[in-house]
Amino acid sequence: MSFYYSIASGSSGNCAVWRAGGTAVLIDLGASVRALNQALRAIDMQVEDVTAVLLTHEHTDHIKGLATFVKKYDLPVYTTFGTAAAILQKLPQAQASLHTFSGGEAFDVGGLHVQSMPISHDAAEPVAYRIDGGGYGLGYVTDTGFLPEQVQAAVSGCDTIVLESNHDVEMLRTGPYPMYLKQRIRGKYGHLSNEECAAGARMLAQAGAKRLVLAHLSDKNNNPLTAFRCTQRSLSGSDCQLYVAPRGAMEEPIPLTEEGMQCSMFA
Repeated sequence: MSFYYSIASGSSGNCAVWRAGGTAVLIDLGASVRALNQALRAIDMQVEDVTAVLLTHEHTDHIKGLATFVKKYDLPVYTTFGTAAAILQKLPQAQASLHTFSGGEAFDVGGLHVQSMPISHDAAEPVAYRIDGGGYGLGYVTDTGFLPEQVQAAVSGCDTIVLESNHDVEMLRTGPYPMYLKQRIRGKYGHLSNEECAAGARMLAQAGAKRLVLAHLSDKNNNPLTAFRCTQRSLSGSDCQLYVAPRGAMEEPIPLTEEGMQCSMFA
């Protein structure tokens, strides 16, 4: 079975599994090893079934499980040179596990072909990914201040897209965050708003996306229903299946099949 499964998504942690073509990879390690194992057991998997880990960048909500993970498991962790340098300043013990590449570089992991793409975020060398294998393609784009044309073009044609829908502009404006943090979030090195996500989703659906997962929602400046409705409106007339990744693990994986093509709040 080929599928996408979100283990954690949001400001407090991000981690997901993509399995296609007989190869499974983890994207980010923003969950504890205990939570990771618990989520994998729920879908009849274990860490040993995973071929590699792909990191998007070094912020804590994307690597907080890394220190324990590299102690327990001998799996390659792929990351950009910039991200690796930032990680090793705090976790020198991760050195042996890290496999480095330049943002924009492509490489193979098992039966999957991975294309990395530089994105705009206040991290050392953050990337988005396109992952192809087994007849399926995943575009994974979170933690970016805007959706670059090059990234949109690179993930166009993927049947499954994970796209950041971080905040509602008005909720952020009137919310509890200090002004400097609000400016960071809405700036060019911050995060995508619901409206920006919806605009990107419409174009990606027109390019062939069959499943779209809204990810990295803020718990203070957004809510699942608001994000869902915003993108749902932009997909009017499309048969693209729409999901919102919850903060914890999804109830079940999203299968990569043509059946049941209808909008759904959660998997």
